[in-house]
Amino acid sequence: MRRTTICRSSAAWLVGVAALLMCPALSAQDTTQAAPPAPPAQDTAAAAQQPLPAGHVVQKGETLWSIAQMYFNDPLLWPEIYRLNTAVIEDPHWIYPGEMLVLAPTVGETIAQGPTATPTDTTAPTADTVRARPQAADTGVAPIDSAPPDTAQVIEEPPAPAPPTEPYRTMFDQERTRTQQIQDQLRLYANQPYRPMRRGEFYAAGWLSEQENLPWGRVLGSTTRPSIPRISSTTTAMVLDEIAIAPPSDASYHIGDSLLLARVDRELTSWGDVVVPVGVARVTAVQEKQVLAQVIMQFARIKDGRLAIPLEPFKDPGRVRPAAIESGLEGALIAQRDPHAVVANNEYLFIDKGRADGVVPGDIFEIYRPSTEQVGTGSERVSATIMVVHTREHSATGLVLNVTHPDLRTGMPVRLVRKMPS
Repeated sequence: MRRTTICRSSAAWLVGVAALLMCPALSAQDTTQAAPPAPPAQDTAAAAQQPLPAGHVVQKGETLWSIAQMYFNDPLLWPEIYRLNTAVIEDPHWIYPGEMLVLAPTVGETIAQGPTATPTDTTAPTADTVRARPQAADTGVAPIDSAPPDTAQVIEEPPAPAPPTEPYRTMFDQERTRTQQIQDQLRLYANQPYRPMRRGEFYAAGWLSEQENLPWGRVLGSTTRPSIPRISSTTTAMVLDEIAIAPPSDASYHIGDSLLLARVDRELTSWGDVVVPVGVARVTAVQEKQVLAQVIMQFARIKDGRLAIPLEPFKDPGRVRPAAIESGLEGALIAQRDPHAVVANNEYLFIDKGRADGVVPGDIFEIYRPSTEQVGTGSERVSATIMVVHTREHSATGLVLNVTHPDLRTGMPVRLVRKMPS
C-alpha cells in the first residue's frame, strides 16, 4: 500500500506570503461587458488612397505648410500647391481666408506624395496583381496615385541644341586683335570664289552684227509721264520703269519674254554695226500695236528710239578656271567698242576670232607687240590681257583685265594663252 506523505512546513507558508506582497494588486475584469473601443489610429496609407478634392478654401490660421500636411501627408510638398495656384497666390508666405486653392493637377501633371506608414500587420492580404483594382468614386478629380487617362498623343520635343563651346586655348594662344579681324574680313572679300564670267558682263558686252539683218524692235518711250511739264518730248526710263515697245513686223513678243535694249553706235567696214547694250526689259503686257515691258537691268540711259531684240540666253560656265596653253590661237584686234584715246581696265574690245574658231566665253587672250628682231629695238611686249565675254560666229568681245601699255591700235596681234575646258 502506497503512502502519501504531506509535509506541512512553516517555510512554505512564508514564501507564499512574500509573493503576494511583491505582486501588484489586480482588479477584477468584468467579462459580461465588452471593452470600450480604442480610438482609431489614422491610417495614412488609406488616406492616401482617398480621392483628392478639386480645391480647398483657405480657413483662418491655415498655411500652405498645414494644407500640404492635410492632403498630401507631407508639409514639404507646399511648393506643389503654390505651383498650381500662382494665379491666386502672389507670395507663398501670405495666403488669406476665403481663397480657393486648386489641389488637383491638370492632365499630364502629378504631385509627389510623402512617405506613408507601412502597416505592421503581416497577415494583411497582398495586392492582387491579376485583377484590376476597383476605381474610386467619381468626384471629378483623379486620385493622386492614379495617372489621368491619355486623351492626346504626347509629342516629344527634340532636345535643345547644346550651346556653342569655345575652342580649347592654351597659354600660348594669343587673341586676335581688332585690326587682324578686319584684315581677315577684307581678305575674304577680296579672295572670293573664282568665276570666269558673270551674267551682267555677258549682257553688257555688246558685239558686231557681222552684216547680219537682226530683227530689231523699237522703244516708243516710257509710259509714266512726268508730273512737271518739260520742254523736250523725249523720255528716259530707269530700272523698274515701264516702257512701250513696238515689235518688228515679222516677229511677235509674248508675256515673260526678255528683251535686250541697245543702240547702234557706228558701222565697221566688213564687220557690220557696233551694238552697245543699254538695258534688259521683260514683257508684262501685249497690246494690239505695242507691248509693255518693265526694265530689270540698266547699263546706260534708255531713251526713246532705242532698239530691242530677244535676249540671248546666258550659259553660266561655273567656277572652272581656264588652263594655260602654249602656241595658242592667233588673231588680231579689230577695234574698241567705245573709242578712247587710252584703253583702261573694264573696257570692251573686239577681236577677229569667234565660235567658228573654237573661241568660248572665259578664254584669255593677250594683245602684244611683236619684236622686229632689228638691232636697237626691243623684244616682244604684252600690252593688255582680255577675257572673252561674248562670241559671234567670226568675232568675239573681250573685257580688258589688265593693261600694261595703253597704246593699243587696230590690227595688233592677239593670241590665246588660257583655254576654258570643253
